[in-house]
Amino acid sequence: MTLEIGFLGPWQVLADDEPVRLAGLRRIGVLARLALNTGQVVPAERILTDIWGDGSAATSAKQLHIVISKLRETLGPHTTEEIIKTVPGGYRLALEPDHVDAHLFTRLLKRARTAQAQGGGAAADALFRTALQLWRGEPLAGLTAPWARIEATRLEEERSAALEDHADLRLAAGDHHAVAADLAAHVRAHPLRERPAAQLMLALHRAGRPSEALAVYQDTRRIMVTELGVEPGAELRRLHQAVLAKDPALDLTTPAQQVTVGGPDIPAELPADTHAFTARTTEIDRLRTALGPAGGPVGGPAITVIDGPGGIGKSALAVHVAHATSARFTDGVIYLNLHGSSPGLDPLTPAQALRHLLRSLGLDGAAVPADPGEATARYRSLTAACNLLVILDNARDVRQIRPLIPAGPGCRVLITSREPLATLDHARHLHLGNLGPADATALLSELAGPDRIRAEPQAAERIVQLCGGFPLALRIVGARLAARPDWTLSDLEIRLADATRRLDTLEYADLAVRASIAVSHHHLREEPAGRDATHLLPLLGLLGLPT
Repeated sequence: MTLEIGFLGPWQVLADDEPVRLAGLRRIGVLARLALNTGQVVPAERILTDIWGDGSAATSAKQLHIVISKLRETLGPHTTEEIIKTVPGGYRLALEPDHVDAHLFTRLLKRARTAQAQGGGAAADALFRTALQLWRGEPLAGLTAPWARIEATRLEEERSAALEDHADLRLAAGDHHAVAADLAAHVRAHPLRERPAAQLMLALHRAGRPSEALAVYQDTRRIMVTELGVEPGAELRRLHQAVLAKDPALDLTTPAQQVTVGGPDIPAELPADTHAFTARTTEIDRLRTALGPAGGPVGGPAITVIDGPGGIGKSALAVHVAHATSARFTDGVIYLNLHGSSPGLDPLTPAQALRHLLRSLGLDGAAVPADPGEATARYRSLTAACNLLVILDNARDVRQIRPLIPAGPGCRVLITSREPLATLDHARHLHLGNLGPADATALLSELAGPDRIRAEPQAAERIVQLCGGFPLALRIVGARLAARPDWTLSDLEIRLADATRRLDTLEYADLAVRASIAVSHHHLREEPAGRDATHLLPLLGLLGLPT
């Protein structure tokens, strides 16, 4: 269940978009103080001073414990872990920063300004719009304590700066008619801010309304002289003279790339989940934890490598867990098959993989650097402030992977490979083994139908043994049985029992155990003494050993 806190307007707490009622100004105040520093420790002494005041009663510490307990009681049913953690000296709100509107606003602004600096006008415009749409009114409304008013003033200043940065972008794109309408209310609300007054004057001049532009200057000058006793700054005065002189330098001769209205391009590239996914409960829990709020060990992304032999279900597990957790990645999910062990396909080079990743992040073909080093740098720059999940499926080796690791601590990386990739820095490792008999039988039942398994339990047990607990083999067997309802499990058991034809039986449509084995056999040639290894491996099969 997703919990979200909003205070860029009337206070709200939402659980899966449904409001959670929070009563009492002190409870709201404590939660707001924690939410402003979500993920960080807030000293108890700081909370007492801010919420109870310097003249608080001797019992205020006990009252704080009661408030924390009540908040946990209210919010607990909507989270899977303890939402407010007690730590030495204080408390910490265990919530993703992007689930607090003020933190999401700040991060979107950073991304918008980065995109603007890199010439991505359309992406920057979309990010500015998304950030500003988070505002619903006065921040921290209803909280009148000094700390709340200080924070509210800071947030209002950030909003004003964002609106004005966005206005510059829109003016450069020739959107002066709409900018004039949007800025008028902002200038009235902040009559002493010279920057938006200058922007409004320029927008009105370009819209063919010079007399109104001059009136904006006169109103601004009158208020500044009356209230502050000073004249407007040099920039505003120069703009006034330029409007009077109808200076052609004010005209927009070559608009920048026209901005587009709409949300930012958020990748959602996950393949479909496997409908018959079965078992792996322990592995799923480990992966969900790895994709959780905690960052990597050195402030970078958290990286998890799932390794195991071909056909063991690495990709299915990664995609299944990604579907269950994708909602928390507000910048999207990128999926890339690196073809490290794909029959008939060469592994992608790092340069090819980077081109895909950069296009997924919104760069068009012309903007993707041709030089691999420059492409890696651009990729790290674009992901530095992202909350992104990157799935690098079917990796060949560490050399293929290293340039593809994003930079941001809010990113998570899931890698699947037949190799353990043990030299990849700061990675968690999860080795995937064969399914046990009970789980393998459950998967076969899901694929072939429970009635057929119950009708021939001994044949089902033997099929599971002959498939060796490999999900790929079980999927092929299940597909064959589903396609041939006239077959009994005993019929298939007899076919699988013939070792000389077993690989023929374990092939159906686009699934084949033989092809999976052949890829690894082919890769042996690339190893030291690989030529001898490729000859030796099939000869070992002639010995008839039990292992």
